[in-house]
Amino acid sequence: MREVGLSRQRASGRVVVETVGDVLDGAREYARRQVAGFCAGLSGRLAAARVKLTVFARPSVRWPALAQANVEVDGQLVRTQVAAAFFHEASRLLRERLGQQVTRLSQPAVPRPWPVDVVRPEPVPRPVGEREVVRYKAYPLARCTPDRAALTMDVLDYDFHLFVDADTGQDSVICRVGPTGYRLARLVGMAPPAGRTSVPLTINVYPVPELTAAQAVERLNDTELPYRFFRDAGTGRGCVLYRRYDGHYGLISPEESTVEPL
Repeated sequence: MREVGLSRQRASGRVVVETVGDVLDGAREYARRQVAGFCAGLSGRLAAARVKLTVFARPSVRWPALAQANVEVDGQLVRTQVAAAFFHEASRLLRERLGQQVTRLSQPAVPRPWPVDVVRPEPVPRPVGEREVVRYKAYPLARCTPDRAALTMDVLDYDFHLFVDADTGQDSVICRVGPTGYRLARLVGMAPPAGRTSVPLTINVYPVPELTAAQAVERLNDTELPYRFFRDAGTGRGCVLYRRYDGHYGLISPEESTVEPL
């Protein structure tokens, strides 16, 4: 059962605000103004902006106000997600974080410090027996270098990014490791990238397991890791099962086609 209620959307200027749960009108308007103020400084580079505010009312949730923003800048999607005790604080953090993301986009060769200095949303505590895969997402994977995958992961504020490695054609995942480093895992192969990388990169040396989605769920239940990269036993493609903020799971899988780099 979901703890959140019906969603509401409100468009004002270029910013669309969606709320899930009991979010006060004042909090929604404050979030809109914060993101609109940020967008006003983008000098016409903005194409679209969307804000989502979600409240979790369970006593076990440390940071019940979750704020997410998606902004398209010069054709590139920039996303960020923060959590706080109240939406006014979350909205201010959201605006600050958007600025960091756009700066990262304009400086692709400069790795972003990690962990970041804002509150990262932690999954809602949920007993293992209650967890379900509640979201399935399939999309054509981008064929790109690890550098480009790292940049995409950073500006989308993800903990990992699923892509097709340009050198090998293998489904791959890049993730953060250490204060400035990144780790690359391919379905097959442990060779370093053919070209020079601009980000500190290590290669995963452990075999990627072949699993069904149900087996991947069991692995995450046993380890409490934030995600699991695996080869789907049915398709042979690389997939990622991950823990969502609501304590359930999401499953990302590739569509058959691949998006070539720009």
